[in-house]
Amino acid sequence: MDQLIYSFEIAFRHLCQFSAIHQILFLIIIGAFFSFKDWKTYLLILLALCSGSLLGLSLAVFKAVSLTKATINLLAIISLIVVSLNGIFSHKISTVHYNIFVLIGIMQGFVLSLHYKAVLGTSFKFLSYLGYNLGSFSAFLIISFLSLLICTLMLSFFKTDKHKISLVLAGLGLGVALMMYF
Repeated sequence: MDQLIYSFEIAFRHLCQFSAIHQILFLIIIGAFFSFKDWKTYLLILLALCSGSLLGLSLAVFKAVSLTKATINLLAIISLIVVSLNGIFSHKISTVHYNIFVLIGIMQGFVLSLHYKAVLGTSFKFLSYLGYNLGSFSAFLIISFLSLLICTLMLSFFKTDKHKISLVLAGLGLGVALMMYF
């Protein structure tokens, strides 16, 4: 049980640190794209993201797919760019978006695998693996929900347009992705 709690805390702290700014910004952009009235779609997108993340982490941990660190960092940049472009150009969520978010989740799972392997090692331990996944899912949910809440409060308090907030955050995401690349 201690392994479960320890690995949960490791994943949660990792995703809430400034060193994981690309993942935090990625989740903020997703949260800013929705409003509370779209809660079903929001939860389905998060489910698609978490399912993909679980698949990507599993592929890396079980060594079904072996990627270099440079390739995984490129996947992080690509996922941030795709989510940012989705925030800029798209105003509706369709089935295609769910599939895209599963693919983005797979990319994020590979990104998480770098931290998982560095902290918990390459040998598989079920409780550590389960705790790490639960910690990352919890961080995904909390960060994107806080973004959703803050954007909703900003919209009601400042009477701004939701699309403008999405554009600003998406532009910030593109800027960070370009800085990560260069």
